[in-house]
Amino acid sequence: MTVNEGSTIAPVIIEELDENALDNMNVDMTEFVEAKALEITDIPENVITNVYSEQSNCVTDVIPEAENQEILLTPEEEDQLTKQFLNGELTFSEYSSRMDQDIDLETAETDFSRNDFENEEAEANKATQSKMSKSSSGGFARYKRKKRTLPPVLQGLMGEANLRFARGDTELAAQICMEIIRQVPSAPEPFHTLAMIYETDQPEKSLQFALIAAHLSPKDADQWVRLANMSLESGNIKQAITCYNKAIQANPKDVSLYETRAELLDQNGDKRAYLKGFLKLVHQLESDDGEHIIKYAKMLAKRYMEENNNEQALEAMENIFTKCPSFITLEEVNIMTEILISLKKFKRCLDILTTYTELWVKYKADNDTQNIDATTKKFANEKKEESENCDIREIESCGIPDDVVVDLKAKFLITLIELNQMRLIEDLLPKFYSHENPEISGDLFLDIAEALMGKKEFERALMLLDPLVNSNNYSLAAVWLRHAECWVGCKDLDKAIKSYEVVAKLSPQHLGARTALAKLYQLKGQYNKAVEILHQDPESDTLDPQVIFQRTLLLFKVKRYNEYFQSGMLLFSRHCAHIRSKVELNALTRAYVVRQRLESLKLYRLSCGEKLEEENAPSFLNNTELSEKKEFLLLLQMCRLACTLKKYGLLQRICFSALTSKRFEKRNSHIMFLCLLSCIYNNDSYHGYNIVRQLIRVCQKPNSWNLLNIIVQRAEDSRHNRFIMRLLGREDVFSYLNIMHVNNCLISGTYKYALNDYISLFKVVPSALLALLISVTLMQMACQKLSVKKNQLIIQAIAFLKKYSQLRGEDGEQEAYYNMGRAFHQIGLLPAAVHFYKLVLEKDPGDLIRKNSYLLDLKKEAAFNLHLIYLQSENYLLARMYLENYITI
Repeated sequence: MTVNEGSTIAPVIIEELDENALDNMNVDMTEFVEAKALEITDIPENVITNVYSEQSNCVTDVIPEAENQEILLTPEEEDQLTKQFLNGELTFSEYSSRMDQDIDLETAETDFSRNDFENEEAEANKATQSKMSKSSSGGFARYKRKKRTLPPVLQGLMGEANLRFARGDTELAAQICMEIIRQVPSAPEPFHTLAMIYETDQPEKSLQFALIAAHLSPKDADQWVRLANMSLESGNIKQAITCYNKAIQANPKDVSLYETRAELLDQNGDKRAYLKGFLKLVHQLESDDGEHIIKYAKMLAKRYMEENNNEQALEAMENIFTKCPSFITLEEVNIMTEILISLKKFKRCLDILTTYTELWVKYKADNDTQNIDATTKKFANEKKEESENCDIREIESCGIPDDVVVDLKAKFLITLIELNQMRLIEDLLPKFYSHENPEISGDLFLDIAEALMGKKEFERALMLLDPLVNSNNYSLAAVWLRHAECWVGCKDLDKAIKSYEVVAKLSPQHLGARTALAKLYQLKGQYNKAVEILHQDPESDTLDPQVIFQRTLLLFKVKRYNEYFQSGMLLFSRHCAHIRSKVELNALTRAYVVRQRLESLKLYRLSCGEKLEEENAPSFLNNTELSEKKEFLLLLQMCRLACTLKKYGLLQRICFSALTSKRFEKRNSHIMFLCLLSCIYNNDSYHGYNIVRQLIRVCQKPNSWNLLNIIVQRAEDSRHNRFIMRLLGREDVFSYLNIMHVNNCLISGTYKYALNDYISLFKVVPSALLALLISVTLMQMACQKLSVKKNQLIIQAIAFLKKYSQLRGEDGEQEAYYNMGRAFHQIGLLPAAVHFYKLVLEKDPGDLIRKNSYLLDLKKEAAFNLHLIYLQSENYLLARMYLENYITI
C-alpha cells in the first residue's frame, strides 16, 4: 500500500484473531456461488414473488475462489445428487457417502457402511489430518468449507417461508424453500421446513427431506435416531442402519446406539459389520466405563473364537487389560490365556498367569524373592517390557497353590510344556492328575496330553490319557485316538491297534483313524483286516478317493481280483463315464478330444431317453492328495491284470471309460493305444478300426501300419478299402500303404491287378517279401481252373521263389526252404517238396532261431507236412517217425 506524502493517516488498530475464534465464525468466502435449481416435478421453478426478488438478487454475486483450495463436488453436482436421491435413483447410504466428499473435514463424519468398517484406521486419522493441514498452511484448511448457516439476507426469507407454512400456505412456503436451496444448497433449514410441509400428505418424501436436513447438520444424534425409527416403520432396515451409523458418529460413546444398531445388523445378516461395530465401541470407551468394556470385549472374544479368528479375539481382550485392569477377574484371565495359547504366545501367557493369579515362578536372576504377592507382581510386569519373540529367562522353580482353579492350573502346565520346562513338569504333573478328577476335568487332561504329544513326550501323555479312556464321561473317540497315537509314538503296535479299533467302533466315519489302523494291520501282515477296515459304503458314505486307492492296492496284494476291479472302477467313476453298453463305444471312437466324446455320448443317451449322469452316483470328497500319475499307474495295472486273466471284455470297458476322463486328457494317445489293444484282444474289429484310423492320421509309422493290418485281417467289413484308397494318392511311390492295397487286391481275387502292382513295387525297391508275394500270386493264377499258360506261370513262380531265397540270405535260409517246400507241395510236386522240407529239418537254423525257437523254428511245421505227404503215399511208418521225432511233446 502506497501513501502520498503530506497526507494524514489515521491510526490503524490491528486486532489479532486467534485460530479458535476463526474456526467458530462460520465464514465462507464462496458462500454465494450460484447453483443450478433442483428440478422437482411437482413444484414449478422461478415462482418467487416480486416482494422478495430484490432481497434474493442481492445474494447472487459470486466471490472469486481462493487459490489452492479444492472443491470435491460443485454445487451443480450436489444438486444432481439431491435430485437423484429424491427421485429414488440413490439410496440414502449412497447419497450420504457421495455427499460426504464435499463436507468440511472438521465437521464431516464417515458413513459406517460395510466398506467403512474395512477402513477404520483411515477414519481414525481424519481429525489428525485436518489439524495438521491447518497448522501447515498458516491456519487455513486445504479443503473448502461449505456454508451451513444462511446469510442474514436469506434468514428473513426463511422466516417468511416458516410463517407461510404456519398460516397454511404450504405451496408458497415450498416455493420459497426451493429458492433458498437454489441459493445455498448446503443449508439444512429449508429441508427441515420441506420435511414438515410433506409430513402429512407425502410421508415418504417428507422422510427424504428430513434425511437431507439431518445430513447437512449431522451432529444431532437424537434427530438421527428419530429418522432411524421412521425408516424402520417404512420397512427400510438398511436405511435405519445408516441413520444409526450417523447417530453413533454424532455421539460415539452412547452404548445404546451400538446395541440397537447391532440388533438391526443381525436382522440384516451382516455379522461382520455387527462385530466390527462393537469392536469400535470397545475402542471408543474410556477406562471409567470398565463394565461395558468387559461386557463387549468378552462377547467379541467369544464370537471371534467361535470363528477361529483368534487375532481379532486377542485385539478385543487387549482393551480389558490395558484400559481397566482393576476390573479383571479369573474369567477374563481364563479367556485371555486360552487365546494366547492358541496363538502360541506362551511368554505373554505366563506373565498374565503369574500377574493376576496366585501361580508363581522364580527365575534364576530373582534371588531375592520367591513368592511375590499379586500387587507387587503386577507392578513389576508393567515396568518390564520384553519382546514376545525373546527367549524366556531360565526358571528356577514354580508353584501351583491348591486354591487355584483347575482351568488355570492346566493352562499353566501347558505353557510350561510349550516353553520346554520339562524339568518342572516332572514334579507338577503327577500332582495334577492325582488331585484332579478326570470325570470332571477330562477336557483339561486331554489338552495337557496333546501339548505333551507335541513335544514327543508320549509316555507322560499316556499318564493323563489312561484315566480318560477308563472314565465314563471321556471315553470318547477323540480321546482313544490320542491314546492310539501315543502308543504308536511308543512303538507298541499291538496296543495301538487295540486303541484304534475302539476309535473305529466309536466313530465309524473317522477315515483318518481307519487309515492309520489299516497301515498298522499292514505292518503286522494282516492285509485282509486292512481291506475290511478301509471299506466305504457308496450308497451312504461320502467317499474318500485316497482311502479307495489304498484299499484297491491292498485288494490286488491279497489277490481278491473281482473286488479289485470293482474298487478301481469306483475310483475312476469320479472323472470317467460309466459305459452302459457296447453300442456306446461308437460314440467314443469317432472323436479325438475328451469334450467331443462326452458331447457325443450325451447326444446318444438323450436320443435313447437316458441321462448322461448316473442315477444314485456316489459322492466323493474333494481330495486333491491323490496324484494323477498314481491313478494312471493303477489304470495300467488293472489293464495288465485283465489281459493276464483274459478278461478282454472288462479290459475294453476299463480302457474306453478312461477315454472320457478329463483328468487323463494329457495321456490321450496312450489310452487310445490301450483301447486299440483291447479291441484286438476282444475281436472287436469294428471299433478297433475306428481307433487305428485316427492313430494313423497322427502317426504313420511301421507299427501303426502293422496294427491296421491286424485289424484288417480280422475285419468283417471292407471299410478299410475306401480309407486306403483315399490315402493312396497322398503317398510316395513305395510305402506300406501301397503294399496293403495290393494285398487287398490279392485277397479279393483280382490277381492281375495285384501282380501288376507287386512287380511295379519290386522294380522300385526289390525285397524278399515282394518276391514271395509275386510268387504266391503267380501260383494262385496257375491254380485257377480256366487259366492259360499254366506251365509258364509255374516256372515264373519258381523263379521268384529262387529270387526270394537269395534275398533272404543265410539268416532266413530255414524260412526260405519251408516256403519253397510249401509252394511245391501246393502244386503237387511232392518230391521237390519233400526235399525242401528235409532241408528244413537237417540244416543248422542259426543262432537267432535257436535263441527264439518257440517263435521262429519251423521244424515242427515241416515235419507235420512231411507226415501228411507220407500218409498220402500210405507210408505210415515214416509218417509216424516224423511225428514222434519232431512233434511229440
